Amino acid sequence: MGDLFEQRRRRHFVLLMKYWRLVFNDHFIIALFFLFGALAYTYAQMIAHVSPGQWWAKLFLTLWLGLIVHGGRLATLVEPADPVFLLPQTSSMINYFRRARYYSLIGGEAITILATVVVLPLAMATVKLTGFEVGEIIASMVLLKFAHLILAQRHLSLVANLTMLNVAGFGEPLVAQVITWWVSPTWGFVATIVMSIGHFAHLRVTEDADWAKAIRFERERMESVYRFFNLFTDVPQVQGKVKRRAWANGLINWLAKGNAWTFLYARGLVRNVELSGLIARLTALMMVVLFFVPLAWLNTALLVIGLYLIITQLTPLADHFEAKVFTHVYPFPPKERQAAFVKVATKVAVVVAVLLAVASLGVRLDWQRAGINLVVALIEGCLLTRYYLKTRIH
Repeated sequence: MGDLFEQRRRRHFVLLMKYWRLVFNDHFIIALFFLFGALAYTYAQMIAHVSPGQWWAKLFLTLWLGLIVHGGRLATLVEPADPVFLLPQTSSMINYFRRARYYSLIGGEAITILATVVVLPLAMATVKLTGFEVGEIIASMVLLKFAHLILAQRHLSLVANLTMLNVAGFGEPLVAQVITWWVSPTWGFVATIVMSIGHFAHLRVTEDADWAKAIRFERERMESVYRFFNLFTDVPQVQGKVKRRAWANGLINWLAKGNAWTFLYARGLVRNVELSGLIARLTALMMVVLFFVPLAWLNTALLVIGLYLIITQLTPLADHFEAKVFTHVYPFPPKERQAAFVKVATKVAVVVAVLLAVASLGVRLDWQRAGINLVVALIEGCLLTRYYLKTRIH
C-alpha cells in the first residue's frame, strides 16, 4: 500500500507542477513583489503604533492561529475505483492513510509555521514574549497541525463519531490559543501536548476505512485546488454552470452598442464565466489592496500594475470566435471587427479604472490621491486598449 501511495503522490505532483507553472508567470510574480512589499510596509507601520496589552491584538492572535491550523487538508489521493479494486485491502488501509498523513504534514506545517511567523511581530509588540516563549508558540502550532491531521484521518473510519471529531477539530485549536494568549504560552504548550497525545492514542491501528467518506473528502479537496488554479487558467475539471442572470441584460446592452461584432464580443465576455470571473476577482483583489495601502506613490504604482494585469486578461477574447466558421462570412471588413473589440475593451477598462480609483480613497478618504489615480488609470486604459490590445486582432 505504501508503494501505491508513492505512485499516486508522484502523479499528483506532476499534475500540480503543470498548473503551478501557469500560476507563477512573469506578470503574477511582479504583482506579488509589489503586493507583498505594500503589505509588509503597511504591517510595519501598524506594528509601530501598537501598544502593549491591547485586547484586540490578543483576540486577533487567538482567532488567526486558531483557524490557520485548518490550512492544508489531508491529501489521501484516493480514487473512485478504489472501493472495487482495493476492497480486500480495506483493513490494511491504515498504512496507506499514514503515508498520506505524513505527505500532508509537509505542506500543512509549512503553511502553519509561515502564518505563525507572520504574526510574531504583532505578538511580541503586544505581549512582550521571550525567546523561549516564541519557541513554545511555534512548537505548539506544529503539534496542533499534527493533531488536526490525525483528526482528519480519524474521520475516515467507519466507527468515527463525526460530531465529536468536528467539535474537537474546531474547538481545541481555539482553546489552546485562548490559554496561550490569555493565560501563558507555557500552559498553552502543555495543553497542546495533552491534546496531541490524546488524539494519537485514539488512532486505532486496525480501523476499517469508510470508502464513501474518503472519496468524498478527496473530491472536495481537489475541487478546491482546481478552483484556485481556475483563477489563473482554464481547468478542464472545473465546469461552468448555466444560470439565468437577468441583471446582466443591462450590462450587455451597454457593452453591445454598435455593430454585430460589438454584440458578439459583449456576449462572449459576459457569458465566458472563466474570463469575466477572472476579471471580476482580480478587480476585487486590487480594490482591497489599494484600499489598505496608505503610501501615495506605492498606491499609484500598484494601480498601474493591477490595471495592466486585468486588461491584458481580455486578450483571449480577441480570438474567442475564431473557431466559429460563420463569423468568417460576415459582410464586415476586418477593421470593424478590430474596432468592435477595442470598443468593448475600452468600456471594460474604464469601469475597472473607476473602481480602482474609488478603492484608492482608502480609510482616510484621500480624494486628491483618488483623482490622480483616476486620471492615470484612464490614460493607461486607453493606451492599453487602443495600442496593445489592438494588435491582438489579426
